[in-house]
Amino acid sequence: MGDEPKPKLDGDLATYSQASRHLAASMLEEKGWSGLPIPVVGLKLILEPRYKHKAIAEFRWKEFYDDDGTRHEIPEEQSPEPSEFTWINSWWNSRYQLTVIVLRDKAGRARFNISTEDRLSMTIRTIEAAAVWPVEAEQKAQRKLESLIPAESYELYMLTGHFPELSKRSQVTYLFRKGRPTIALRQNEEGASVLCALCLHPIGYYDKTWAGVMCPTDEVIAHLLMMRGSEEKFWANANQHSVEHPAAGI
Repeated sequence: MGDEPKPKLDGDLATYSQASRHLAASMLEEKGWSGLPIPVVGLKLILEPRYKHKAIAEFRWKEFYDDDGTRHEIPEEQSPEPSEFTWINSWWNSRYQLTVIVLRDKAGRARFNISTEDRLSMTIRTIEAAAVWPVEAEQKAQRKLESLIPAESYELYMLTGHFPELSKRSQVTYLFRKGRPTIALRQNEEGASVLCALCLHPIGYYDKTWAGVMCPTDEVIAHLLMMRGSEEKFWANANQHSVEHPAAGI
């Protein structure tokens, strides 16, 4: 008896981006304002607590198929053992490029641990997450951005993935970047003083990446409009990373 025919892409199987397109179309039919985030194998999906469909963050794939149509099972994640330690505090050490974590055991004794991260690992995981973004969604977002900023800024964005805008209220210059946090800086006669990197994903993001569940230029538009509407709200809702931290994407 011969082997059963393997399922084929575009017939029996769908890619992440194809699934994203299908869900977006379904949500539009239901008059939803967004598509649904797509979980990615190996990446933790973190969603805004007030998001209507936040429960999808708990979804886990049980199998996947490679390009040849071969099925692969994904081992079920094991629940972590209860820890005897309680998190107390943590901070980034720019000299040693690591995060220092202070813990306390049940007897009240303190101990410390360290956590490291590097930009290359974040870049690779971001590339993995990018598989969920339909190209046409990014193209549509770019056309929208073109209508919101001066022509020279849009040309700069298309060429480099960056464009600056000065806030006349605070005199802070914001460097909006595709697929990376926005950089806030002050310029003076002596040069530029970088304040921090502002990381904000309106719906959610994939942990330990720079990838949000929205396509990159949609998130640039969100940063731009929040900054123009209320800098205070933009800063209050964004994570503020030191520029030395890998998460800043510099």
